[in-house]
Amino acid sequence: MTRQSEANRTAWEDHAYEWWLQYNGPPTEAAARMAADPSLSLQKFSPFLGDLEGKRVVNPLGSNGRKAVPMCLLGAEVTVVDFSRANARYARELADAAGVRLSYEVADFLDWHCESDEAGFDLAFFEGGILHYFDNLDLFFARIRECLAPSGRLVASDFHPFRKCVDANILPSADYFDTDLHAGPVAYASQITGVDPADLDDCLLRYWTLGEIITAVARAGFRIEEMAELPRPDNPAVPGEFVIVAVAASIGLSA
Repeated sequence: MTRQSEANRTAWEDHAYEWWLQYNGPPTEAAARMAADPSLSLQKFSPFLGDLEGKRVVNPLGSNGRKAVPMCLLGAEVTVVDFSRANARYARELADAAGVRLSYEVADFLDWHCESDEAGFDLAFFEGGILHYFDNLDLFFARIRECLAPSGRLVASDFHPFRKCVDANILPSADYFDTDLHAGPVAYASQITGVDPADLDDCLLRYWTLGEIITAVARAGFRIEEMAELPRPDNPAVPGEFVIVAVAASIGLSA
């Protein structure tokens, strides 16, 4: 276990069980809510997870079982790997109250390995902001890949990195998720001389999200090898551009 992992484990065993009682209520009450509608407990992740019946799922840093137990209720066999014994206590009590079997491994995920005789997990899923607990993402995702079956899937959700440098109360100048076309000046409008910029025709612009761009590259049959974000020249503390490096992974895509 690394120094970072040891510090994080110590922090997550300091009154974490009491926090979950305060935040979610007793495991019996939380389990009753989950059992009433397991999909509701998975919320925005349900469309990405698909049919969970019979699926073997590994849930790195699955915390108090808040997503693992609903997945069990939907028919999955779930293994949580988390370094906090306090989290494990609440999750196991939650699973017992929900009447499902949950495998909970109290371990540092980077040190935990799947049994060699197992076929591998069908799905790896994590959410809730866990990547900042690791200082080596290559190793983290390599461990996940080792756990998966050859056709296994990864569904990963984490806090957007941009959150760390902006305040939630800052008013944006535009809607990041807007899908409309917008009139905008041609790129050289503010720099050309001898021409009134007002006399130049506008362009029609569609402002894509980063997720939409990456998804389009992947769906076209490319395997993404690297994505780099570059700082703005006028404010190097925030991202300004990105670079995607991808390899054509398949051909013969239908129109």
